[in-house]
Amino acid sequence: MLTLVKWWTKKLKQSLEKTVQNAISENQAHGVVLCIGTDEKILYLSAFGKRREVPSTQPMEVNTIFDLASVTKVVATAPAICLLWQQGKLDINAPVKQYLPEFFGKHKDKVTLLHLLTHTSGLPAFKNYLRMGLRGQPEAIITDICQTRLKAPPGKVFIYSDLGFILLGEIVKRVSGLELDEFCRRYFYLPLQMRHTRFNPPKGWHNRCAATEWRNGQMLQGIVHDPNAYALGGIAGHAGLFSTASELARFCQMILREGELDGVKVFEPETVLAMRTNHCPVEGIQRGLGFDIESPYSPQMKGEKFPTGVFGHTGYTGTSVTIDPFVKVFVILLTNRVHPDDKRNISNLRKSVANLIASAIYD
Repeated sequence: MLTLVKWWTKKLKQSLEKTVQNAISENQAHGVVLCIGTDEKILYLSAFGKRREVPSTQPMEVNTIFDLASVTKVVATAPAICLLWQQGKLDINAPVKQYLPEFFGKHKDKVTLLHLLTHTSGLPAFKNYLRMGLRGQPEAIITDICQTRLKAPPGKVFIYSDLGFILLGEIVKRVSGLELDEFCRRYFYLPLQMRHTRFNPPKGWHNRCAATEWRNGQMLQGIVHDPNAYALGGIAGHAGLFSTASELARFCQMILREGELDGVKVFEPETVLAMRTNHCPVEGIQRGLGFDIESPYSPQMKGEKFPTGVFGHTGYTGTSVTIDPFVKVFVILLTNRVHPDDKRNISNLRKSVANLIASAIYD
């Protein structure tokens, strides 16, 4: 029996739609898909605007496939690490060098997988490997990250690091014997019936994808936007996953149901609890196993009115997932913010959507 959701009202729906339409008219993004639901059902799923503006227009649709950017971290890489941990095949408290022997140097012996998951390893945020000429050389990129000097001792400073998650993707590969995309397809996306969630969408899907930016005279549509994910061949621990709002909804429902959906058990409840529990050693920052709980980035996914303990993640391309474990609600906001020139800002849209929903629930 489905639970009646008293806070979901016609007035809230109208306010959300007006907010999204205003954001599009103000050129914050050309297109938006908004999905809101509970652990039991999708309450709302709607598309606005266009998935591509140039070189020709295409309308946004609810089944548009989005380049998720850093949402990859919590729908692919961190869950893969957590499943291997649950299976007893790795230890998140073990040093990184146990799985990547080439990761050594000053303070690096003390860097653990948990430091990578909480962005407290001390690794720098970013290096542009595409610009460094390392496209198609994943081994060279992994070697370079392993040789990169830490900016701080492990566990002392929060530095949101794509480099750390690239290493986590490599650890999944070395421990499981499967590439990250194949591991996730086998253990997450096929069992959860997420048939349009994958790295490197086939060409037949490209026209259904939200467009991002120009690269070498080509408008990217179905080709990863992130330069390092592109340099790594489209499969990377920090970015590169594509999906739809309704398929991300299934992933969120699995998390809200403590690891199980439609009779398919992905995680033990204890693993899901660990994923959404703070493990960050830095005061004032709360990070789960991949998930953002409270950090400088969290207002972008949850506004100011959701309580502490609500978790999720954002993506550079204009994507975000927010999960409230207390009232069993999720919010998925997918936009093509970077299309066509990376000059749009959806900060106000993200916060406004989150605050409207949180106010309806908690006020």
